[in-house]
Amino acid sequence: MLEPVMQGGGYYNEHSELQARSAEEASAMLARAVAAVAIPSGPLLVADFGSSQGRNSMRPMTAVLDGLATRAGREREVMVVHTDLPHCDFSSLFATLEEAPDSYRRGRDNVFSSVIGQSFYDRLLPAGSLTFGWSAFALHWMSALPQPVRAHIWPALAEPDEQPALAAVSARDWRNFLQARALELVPGGQLVLVLGAVDAAGASGLEPMADLANRVLGEMVAEGALSAAALAEMTIPSRARSLAELKAPFDEGGLPLALEELVIAATPNPAIMRWEATGDAERLAADITGFFVAAAAPSLFGDNAALRELFTEKFAAAAALAPAEIACQLVTATMRISRH
Repeated sequence: MLEPVMQGGGYYNEHSELQARSAEEASAMLARAVAAVAIPSGPLLVADFGSSQGRNSMRPMTAVLDGLATRAGREREVMVVHTDLPHCDFSSLFATLEEAPDSYRRGRDNVFSSVIGQSFYDRLLPAGSLTFGWSAFALHWMSALPQPVRAHIWPALAEPDEQPALAAVSARDWRNFLQARALELVPGGQLVLVLGAVDAAGASGLEPMADLANRVLGEMVAEGALSAAALAEMTIPSRARSLAELKAPFDEGGLPLALEELVIAATPNPAIMRWEATGDAERLAADITGFFVAAAAPSLFGDNAALRELFTEKFAAAAALAPAEIACQLVTATMRISRH
């Protein structure tokens, strides 16, 4: 399995508007978490789990820091730790921190930043050190695949006999994440998480895009641009969870964590709203293509830029011909969790 990092060179920063919009939906819950978090003595530690290139971390981190400053004083020192996989484009993250007009570090001499290049399904921080944790659009990525999905690139569209093994990995990942954070959080610490989910009908909203991508890859095989063997190995290691799956570790017990809030809802999609207002199918196709390529291309093509560019061109052309097919809202879960 290729490491599921986002497309580098700042590409993800430029094509993650939908993820940013979904994170905005968590603003009220984030404010409640900051108001409720226990404030320990000494420096505070805030973690951004699955930061990618940082563009979408600036607004929530600013909100967290503003709230902590109100409660703990503006002189209290805070360390913000961004975490992602080892081959994440951390250079773009560093540039964003230093150069972005809305960088949370502007005007804050008491705030420091660092990064950890390691999976958040492992322990990352000292026990009892974490005051507040945030994660947006990262926890639906899987740590491993039991095997490539046979007939599709998207695990949700795998064959029925493949689903139990995929669900088992997803369940293990989720519990591992929570177990690690339970050890790291201070008593009274808080987590706010935004992640891909499925609705009551089992849909995430990404199925039409993934199905279109699967068809485009099949056409590339038919044209000789991609081998059938290469396509057979392609699986995007991402699996959205249901309400029952998200609640399971809390229902089972054994964790010193409380699920304070959980909301699953469709997120307003800016690309769809623009298309509905203007009827510009090519703009919608460009927006959806950027979103899909930014998140999924590294898992499909690795460093093969030629294949990625060919796919991008063909996917955008196909999407422009079927705007209504791909114009689906993204289903997300927003959660607030506290440490006993």
